Amino acid sequence: MPRTAEERSLAGHLRAASPKIVALIYTGGTAAHVFRLVVGFTWRDMPFFVDWILVVLGPVGAVGLVWLKDEVLYRGWWEKATHWLIVFHLSVSVAVHLWILVAGSHEVLSVFPYGYSYLAVVYFAFFAWRSWTLRLRPA
Repeated sequence: MPRTAEERSLAGHLRAASPKIVALIYTGGTAAHVFRLVVGFTWRDMPFFVDWILVVLGPVGAVGLVWLKDEVLYRGWWEKATHWLIVFHLSVSVAVHLWILVAGSHEVLSVFPYGYSYLAVVYFAFFAWRSWTLRLRPA
């Protein structure tokens, strides 16, 4: 089927890509926290490429979710609240990981104890599921 001008535009690409970018970020975060729980690595062991992924892709995902706010077919108040919680969490995460890259150290993550990863797995998985299943109004 031929693509419309909207689908070929930057706006169309952002509309299609940003929820998937957010879903990939939170799916990766879920896997990282599961890995931490299984292997027991600490913030000192974290490679910097993870920070670069978040700093590069995170703003695209967060801005995309803000831009799409009126196009989302929310499944209730809980999803609207979750939408903005994801935008907030992702934006703060981008700032933290940018700081890590500027400082050249993951020491800022030392405030999160090992047990935090149990909680993180739950909410990262929930944010990933919500992002993978995000429904938008037809273009």
